[in-house]
Amino acid sequence: MSLSATHPVLLVAVPLFFAALCPVVGMWKRAACFYWALAGVAVTGFLTWTLIGKVTASHALTYNVGGWRPPFGIQIRIDYLGVFMACTITGVSMLVLVYCHRYATHDLKPERIPYFYTLFLLIFLAMIGFSITGDIFNMFVFMEIFSITSYALVAITGQKAAVRAAFKYLLMGATSSLTILLAISFLYSVTGSLNMPDISARLGSMRSTYLPVAAVALAFFVVGFTVKAALFPLHGWLPDAHSMAPSPVSAILSALVIKMGVFGILRIFFTVFGRSFSGLSASWGTLLSVLSWVAAIAIVAGAALAVFQKDLKYMIAYSSVSHIGYILLGICMLSPRGMTGGFYNLLAHALGKACLFLVAGAFIYKLGVRRISDLKGLGRKMPVTAGAFALASLSIVGIPPSAGFVAKFYLVWGSLQKGQYAFVVFILLGSLLAAVYCFRVVYYLFFTASDGPAPGVDEVPVTMWAPCALLALGTLFFGLYSGLIIPSLQTAARLLLR
Repeated sequence: MSLSATHPVLLVAVPLFFAALCPVVGMWKRAACFYWALAGVAVTGFLTWTLIGKVTASHALTYNVGGWRPPFGIQIRIDYLGVFMACTITGVSMLVLVYCHRYATHDLKPERIPYFYTLFLLIFLAMIGFSITGDIFNMFVFMEIFSITSYALVAITGQKAAVRAAFKYLLMGATSSLTILLAISFLYSVTGSLNMPDISARLGSMRSTYLPVAAVALAFFVVGFTVKAALFPLHGWLPDAHSMAPSPVSAILSALVIKMGVFGILRIFFTVFGRSFSGLSASWGTLLSVLSWVAAIAIVAGAALAVFQKDLKYMIAYSSVSHIGYILLGICMLSPRGMTGGFYNLLAHALGKACLFLVAGAFIYKLGVRRISDLKGLGRKMPVTAGAFALASLSIVGIPPSAGFVAKFYLVWGSLQKGQYAFVVFILLGSLLAAVYCFRVVYYLFFTASDGPAPGVDEVPVTMWAPCALLALGTLFFGLYSGLIIPSLQTAARLLLR
């Protein structure tokens, strides 16, 4: 079998190989674990980015594991959205991993460093696998891998507050996982298949007596994945977990892991069920409409909660609740423009929020401060790091020419296209509140004087400030050159809505 034929499965097999051997490397030399993990992410990133151009609107790359054809075997299936998500995951993960080089040795006990990098590789491969699998039970397996590793990474410092936050995360995560497993069981009982396209075809011709079971399965999927996505009001686990975890872990959780919940909703609604959901197409549309209103409320609720936070990491965590609302609103709007805005916000938020959490970690690393009021004058002491926060804030708020502006522009355009003028109000109000909480931090950083003597420039190590700067510049680059990605996302939206 040629290398090109096995290309899709290598995206999972390569990081799994590196994760399996990482503890062995740690037994030999703990410091080598970082370079081993970096090599694993880099090789996977190369394999992922070389897929660009090979996936077209009419041709998805597939690999049948063990040679078993679907619906009997597991299939890796990479379409437009799969490539987009995999590229986002590898790019952000690479920069966060570089940041970990100095932060991990500062924040973790030496004996826990090999476990940290092993867990990092596991959560990385699970998110990749979740994005490209064509099998619904395999999707559940990957979801459980990144969920369990998330709980461990939140608690890896061993601090009481972190362990308590991880336990709270575990309780809600385990409940949502059980709900999704029940949904898969119900769906399998009436279709006899686990392959997503095959299930969709069978749902289109399903006998009416089985439709209520399939409808219950859909409802269970929605509840389970909205908990994973931390959609308001099911976000209770997120603020503590994201704020108590080490900052690189917070960046991965906020920028990528909660997106998996939204991506799961996307797959279930449009790849598995879709408009072909036999006699319940009206209920399908109604449920999406309800979700779009919940998402719109989440935009404002999350932003309003962020405004009142005094702890920087809590503020950023509640901001993530708001931005999940933006993403889900675009996806559920059933408008090509709105869906494109939702997809692009996946990228814009991943870059911007990863940057904000890494900057918060830099402040903790250098000065041990987390309260926003303690950031006075740090813009002069740490100009590159603070400047990265300010630049990423432009994208979070949605100010041109940032990637966040492009995403929100398409969301507003899609809302107008559907005649949903109330959604425009929610989007603009959420952006206004984002400006309040983001620019409050910028004000403390650059426009107030520190309480002590005039600070000199004293940045964090280059392996920490460089990823922050690159992520911030990424929000600007993908704002100025959105034309590189937007046409493909528009095509993906049209394919899902046809």
